Amino acid sequence: MTDPEVLLACSIALLAIGLYGVLTKRNLLRLIIGLEILVNAACLCFAALSAMSQPGRADPLAGAIIMIVLAIGGCIAAFGLVLALAIYKRLGTLDAWALRKLRG
Repeated sequence: MTDPEVLLACSIALLAIGLYGVLTKRNLLRLIIGLEILVNAACLCFAALSAMSQPGRADPLAGAIIMIVLAIGGCIAAFGLVLALAIYKRLGTLDAWALRKLRG
């Protein structure tokens, strides 16, 4: 396998790990980590596909888009962690199912 194919295989593995984390965990922190793993899998897949389109070179536009996506993902993760902290202070738990108590 060539290098882009290895990156694509790693991206698929990260996608599976992220989906497992998002679909099976009830802890808010684990959900946020699972979402971040999904974002990283998408960026790695985008980089692999960019490297496959031009053998031996990667498109600089793809690198710029990846950096923007990672920066926005970091901001979303920070907001999610602050939200999880506020929920923990209010409810005393990080269980995602406990958020049903907030319905009016």
